Amino acid sequence: MFGFIHESVRQLMIRKYGEEFWQKVLARAGFEAGKENIVNHYYADSDTYLLVDAVSVISKMPREQVWEMYGSFLIEYTMEIGWDDLIRSMSPDLKGFLDNLDSLHYFIDHVVYKANLRGPSFRCEENADGSITLHYYTGRPGLYPIVKGVLREAARRVFKLDVSLTITGRTQRSVQMSTGERTEEHVIFLIKTAATSGKTDHDMFTAVMPSPTSGVCRLTAQDFVNTFPYHFVIDQDCKFVQVGRELTNYVAPDLLTSGSSLIRAFEINRPQIPLDFENICNFINAVFVLQVRTTPMEYRRKRGDGPTVEQQALEGAALETSNQHLKLKGQMMLLKTGIHIMYLCSPYVTSIPELLQFGMRLSNMPLHDATRDLILLNQQRLSDVEMNLQLEASNEQLELMAKDLEKEKTKTDQLLSEMLPPSVAHQLKLGQSVDAREYDCATVMFSDVPNFQSIVPNCPPKDVVFLLNELFTKFDRLVILQKAYKVETVGDSYMSVGGIPEDCENHCEIICHLALGMLFEATTVCDPIQKTPLAIRAGIHSGPVVAGVVGAKMPRYCLFGDTVNTASRMESHSPLGRIHCSESAMNCALKTGRFQFIPRGKVQIKGKGEMQTFYLVRSYKKSVWEIVERPRDEEVNTIDGYDEMLDMFANEDELGKIAKTRVCSLQ
Repeated sequence: MFGFIHESVRQLMIRKYGEEFWQKVLARAGFEAGKENIVNHYYADSDTYLLVDAVSVISKMPREQVWEMYGSFLIEYTMEIGWDDLIRSMSPDLKGFLDNLDSLHYFIDHVVYKANLRGPSFRCEENADGSITLHYYTGRPGLYPIVKGVLREAARRVFKLDVSLTITGRTQRSVQMSTGERTEEHVIFLIKTAATSGKTDHDMFTAVMPSPTSGVCRLTAQDFVNTFPYHFVIDQDCKFVQVGRELTNYVAPDLLTSGSSLIRAFEINRPQIPLDFENICNFINAVFVLQVRTTPMEYRRKRGDGPTVEQQALEGAALETSNQHLKLKGQMMLLKTGIHIMYLCSPYVTSIPELLQFGMRLSNMPLHDATRDLILLNQQRLSDVEMNLQLEASNEQLELMAKDLEKEKTKTDQLLSEMLPPSVAHQLKLGQSVDAREYDCATVMFSDVPNFQSIVPNCPPKDVVFLLNELFTKFDRLVILQKAYKVETVGDSYMSVGGIPEDCENHCEIICHLALGMLFEATTVCDPIQKTPLAIRAGIHSGPVVAGVVGAKMPRYCLFGDTVNTASRMESHSPLGRIHCSESAMNCALKTGRFQFIPRGKVQIKGKGEMQTFYLVRSYKKSVWEIVERPRDEEVNTIDGYDEMLDMFANEDELGKIAKTRVCSLQ
């Protein structure tokens, strides 16, 4: 069933029982919330029955009562959402309203939603006492309680009537359709009004009709055929009695002769019933859509006598479209004879392309036929629809482009955040200028690979790149772990800083832990020449620094000042596998941390003269395993991991110094 049915059921249940009740219904029926009421979606009948059965079980109400309650609400809800004027304008009386329900269903189905609703059919008979006998036909057995609810509510709201309904008959039969066999239910209702002051049932149901004027104006058969060029009349055996003059352009004339069978020339598209006299009478109020079975060209080919040259010249455009099977849409009317039915119809053509497809022009439509106006109006609507589709496609493309742009912007922001400190990157994204800033004390560290110059000429370039990438990736991980900041890399040199851009008291402790971690992580990288663990060296110095953003196209966060130069000198004068620190760096580290330093003594530093320097050996706060956050092999590694690094890089004299040196730490 159409999604509108589900939405109206949802509205009814929420208004009557609340949102929580509806959630229970969805859970029992197996629907995902929000997926059960898509208005333009076509649901299987079984899905709708599941919803109603769930309502019945949870509300402890018989299924028939639920359907009847829904029928009453359907009129109320339909009038609420904008169909009020249409419903009130359908007829001045209840009988006319019921007679026109089929055409309303057709309009909703084929014009509004185009959803193949397979709606029911209604036929009324007015009784002598003024009551109405309503015949209800449906391919969905068991839904007749909806009719009861709809009738009572429509009579009350539209016609100010209180009616009583009695079911006087209910039968089911199997009907063979072109699509297969189906069960059709026929329910008969007797409709009466409640006692009303001064008015009879007949007054309630029937509009007053004027008396016919005196005199008789008769149309000849030829006049009628010309006035209604697409009509035909059939008898009780569904054989042609009379046909309109235009039909011979689209149906082989031999099939339209008097006494020919209707089903040889046409097949029925709507309603889905067998095409016989009884069923046509039962669905007399429905909109009938018939399709031509065989075009004139196809009929001649079957008979083996194709058109002559003269016939082609006469038929012209009709033959050009001989493979097109025209559809007719119209009304079946039972004539007063009771044994004849007239099909008054028009070509089922809704747009200019369809008109041309059948070799027609607007002049093929009689002036009194509104089909002309409908074609022109629909053509304008189709143009608007096409424009809307193009706009929707453009909007969809713009949305995709906006999403792609947002993804690229996110990547750019991430890249900017990697190149610059987060706080600085945020200022730049906001369009703010970033002024240079002086820091009273920060700790700068340089590290490099002393053997790099001997590795480069003896290795393929891709191996050199692979080596640096592996080493610096491990260093980047440590920078994040120790909450330091990576300034830049140049060749094999890696520069980092602590206490910038965010001030912190333990900046030197952070860099010392970072240096110890780098020294250890380097041993996990293989020297491609010597096939041994890679050895690095590092230099650390603490002091005042100036920091700021340099450049606009590729902005970099740079450090300036003598502290940077001194840290670089500490690195360049450091032996292999050692962490060379200035005296200011040692003093700064011991303010917050607990480290072991051994004095190197006074060293002649280029551009600085003699300086008292030290080697960083270990941390008493963190083991190597805690710094690099890697598991320790208890059977192989020492508890803190520093002895392995000392054994790997220090000579015997240095080991002796370390053993005799007093531990420099905070007491």
